[in-house]
Amino acid sequence: MFGPRNRRRMVPMLATVVVASIVLSGCLSPGGGAVSEDGKVTLRLATTQTRDSPENIGLWRMIERLERDAPWITIDYVGGPETIEPNDAAENVQSGALDMASVSSAYYTQILPEAEVFDLTPNDPAVDRESGALELINSWHEEVGLHVLGVTIAEMAYMLHFGSRWSEIDITEPDLTGWLMRGGPTQQPMLEALGAEVVNMPVGEIYTAMERGTIDGFAAGNSGMYDLGIAEPIKASYMAPYLTIRYPLLMNLQTWLTLDERTREALSTAMAELERSLPDIYRPVIEGEYQRWAEDGKELLEPTEGDVDRFQARARDIGWELLVARTPRAAEVRELYEVR
Repeated sequence: MFGPRNRRRMVPMLATVVVASIVLSGCLSPGGGAVSEDGKVTLRLATTQTRDSPENIGLWRMIERLERDAPWITIDYVGGPETIEPNDAAENVQSGALDMASVSSAYYTQILPEAEVFDLTPNDPAVDRESGALELINSWHEEVGLHVLGVTIAEMAYMLHFGSRWSEIDITEPDLTGWLMRGGPTQQPMLEALGAEVVNMPVGEIYTAMERGTIDGFAAGNSGMYDLGIAEPIKASYMAPYLTIRYPLLMNLQTWLTLDERTREALSTAMAELERSLPDIYRPVIEGEYQRWAEDGKELLEPTEGDVDRFQARARDIGWELLVARTPRAAEVRELYEVR
């Protein structure tokens, strides 16, 4: 579910769509979206990853659909983390400074703790839409002035990456007692459950810390290590992706409510169509990353399918226990996730 186990050559990605900005005309809605007198709609969008990062492939595919099927909608891309601090992106949408943003769910739990449920799904995005899980999650977002159009990533998840001590790992049941691992708040509970001491440090410091042996490894995604500049010191990766990486496409609620029905329907349709295709879009990306690791001489530590399932279930159980303790209603989503 979380990633491919076989390794095939990465298929070419579609070129990133360049979304042209236009001069805003007409009246500015309370949420920020501009609607001109002839009914054209302009929505300002930001991303928490750089424009050409793999995390944005699905987003640009959706925008391609809108250009084809809803030409009266223009997406004005204002930039990525070089423009807006990722931790501030959701608040900018909430306030109306932005109309939309593709935001990692880990970046706005300060606004809505329940956003963490995105990390805990075992399903593809289309499944969670059909089960009603997305609808419930969106109702919580609307309480804080946000509307969730959907999610723009599938197949991406967190993994464990190791330095020179990798040969000590029991791939059946990893024990990291005595290891110093880098991990953020999302990854920390599972790392501690495995016995590791966890240190939080900026991504930019991981390379040097790994090279010097200051840390023994780190938890990060199952793709993008080369883009982040931290692939070289990785000696081995544990091929059991755990905890889903999701990028909800957030919209200012007031903007959403003031759009005409035709525009809302076009956005919703493009989003639902994208979600159905996300596994096929992202599976080659992940497979290509795994192949590159292997060609680069990194060890791919591959547990059995049963071991992977247990590892993932353990991570989710830990996540649910902590999240429900903070916000009990999150348990309602777990029930929907588990209805197959």
